Amino acid sequence: MKRHLFSASFGSYSFRKKITPWCILALPMIFTVWLKYYPILSAFYISLFQYDPIQSPGTFVGLSNYVSMFKMPYYWETWKNTFIFLLLQLAMCFFIPLIQALFLNELTKLQKSLTTLYILPALIPTSVNVIIWRWIWHPDYGVANQILKFFGGQPQTWLSDPNLVKFCIIFPGILGGGLTVLLYLSAIQGISTDIMESASLDGCTGFGRIIHIILPNISFMIFIQLIMSVITTMQLLDAPYMYASGGPSGASTTQGIFIYNAFNQDLNYGRGSAASVILLLVIAALTIMQMHFEKSEKE
Repeated sequence: MKRHLFSASFGSYSFRKKITPWCILALPMIFTVWLKYYPILSAFYISLFQYDPIQSPGTFVGLSNYVSMFKMPYYWETWKNTFIFLLLQLAMCFFIPLIQALFLNELTKLQKSLTTLYILPALIPTSVNVIIWRWIWHPDYGVANQILKFFGGQPQTWLSDPNLVKFCIIFPGILGGGLTVLLYLSAIQGISTDIMESASLDGCTGFGRIIHIILPNISFMIFIQLIMSVITTMQLLDAPYMYASGGPSGASTTQGIFIYNAFNQDLNYGRGSAASVILLLVIAALTIMQMHFEKSEKE
């Protein structure tokens, strides 16, 4: 009898142990599906219609929104701008913070003070940061042109120049990317001292230590930052819109601005949803390629 009761209670405890995590995760999982995955499916559904918000969903048009969008030269220009932004982002806000972290790690004095200075720009709200840099890039009284004049250069129109506007939008990220520098620095300082000491004893110092010891041991952080840089830049909307509203002449119009204008200016919800679905697929493809490359490197 006692053995039977013990088995029943033990079985009940085992069942509760298995079911408890699911009970805790049930509500977050429901909200995740509702707030994240349901909008994705809704966007694809709306993209198949000439959507009418008053008499939804409107007229079914199949893939016509996609076909008409692909025939727009302006749409492909926004893709060109988006990938240029991505290259600039990787060059200035992905590699440069890594180099800064490597040099910062070599300092024996003032390291704590400099890490504080790196994190301060990241605390400034984006809107305030844009206001400051719009003043810096101002063609008449901006600091950038004053510096050019001091060194004998010619003043530039900066945000009004289609050839310079992308650079002007991404460049502030070098100074405002202090958080990335600190993430790299924490990863470097997290490397075991035994590994570093062994490398020194084997004569692996200087640039060789960076290539053969430091970079391989922080590859996980580099990989994460690469994925996040690609995802955030492909969705870039706020900075180009606040700096130049997608101008001049559409030179800073990204996919994010194209989607925003389709919804809010053209009121073409079908086209905006179709562009959102395509952007999702492209980002997913790039992320899968990156993950496959990282897996191949490890193997």
